[in-house]
Amino acid sequence: MSEIKEKLLNKTAILGVVGLGYVGLPLAVEKAKSGFKTIGFDVQESKVDMVNAGNNYIGDVVNEDLEEIVRSGLLSATTDFAQVASADAVCICVPTPLDNHQQPDISYVKASAESIVPYMHKDMLIVLESTTYPGTTEELLKPILEK
Repeated sequence: MSEIKEKLLNKTAILGVVGLGYVGLPLAVEKAKSGFKTIGFDVQESKVDMVNAGNNYIGDVVNEDLEEIVRSGLLSATTDFAQVASADAVCICVPTPLDNHQQPDISYVKASAESIVPYMHKDMLIVLESTTYPGTTEELLKPILEK
């Protein structure tokens, strides 16, 4: 059995979520509620500060759940992408707004991947959760992550 699979099964894996918006924060909360130590990453310091204070800003998150998992140490947030190095699996959940041609702007996805690359390690699992066109993982992410 692979090391990452074993860590996921016995809940010793440290999980990262890049982007603490309306997809990322609820995902991070659910991972932490499931018993995984979870680190949220965001470029907006105000979001990071709110998460670390246990203050909810997303409708799909129950305030008491956020407060409890932050208090218990299962969820923390940071703007320091160097902490990606401590994660075993990372989900990218950043915005992909539509541009003038109704195509997803994948610049946030690209920037997130580039922020992760210096801190990647063997057996790290990276998942793209952002809404985008088919092939984004293979065409955009794979070349960045394989550098």
